[in-house]
Amino acid sequence: MDSLLPLDAARQIADRALDDARRLGVRISVAVADEAGALLAFARMDGATRLSARTAVAKTQTVILTGKATLDLGREWREDLAVEPELFYGMIARPDVVPFGGGVPVRLDGRLAGAVAVSGATSVRDHEIAARAAAVADGG
Repeated sequence: MDSLLPLDAARQIADRALDDARRLGVRISVAVADEAGALLAFARMDGATRLSARTAVAKTQTVILTGKATLDLGREWREDLAVEPELFYGMIARPDVVPFGGGVPVRLDGRLAGAVAVSGATSVRDHEIAARAAAVADGG
């Protein structure tokens, strides 16, 4: 079955994130995955950390598993932890779930078509770059 997110669109999304990062003066890794979590595009800028590369990929998987931006997921978890602090142990046992900003759903016609994730700046900046990049899929 074909991916909902074509390879050319994934490359355009990644390129937008890289262009944005250059403009902002930050060094990032960017990953774009399809709706099944398969990696379609990836880049690590010169000077970006190796950790950012793995984190970007993990953020795409988190978006695919939850259907939510990782920044939103992290905010929900912080609220849950205030009520049930023991949830922390369950969260840290999930290496495939990253609850901090930078992963954003890519939606086409209202459907989850994939995810774009950025890592290397602050989590809020990562989220902003990823959100602008995801808008490319909708012609933004």
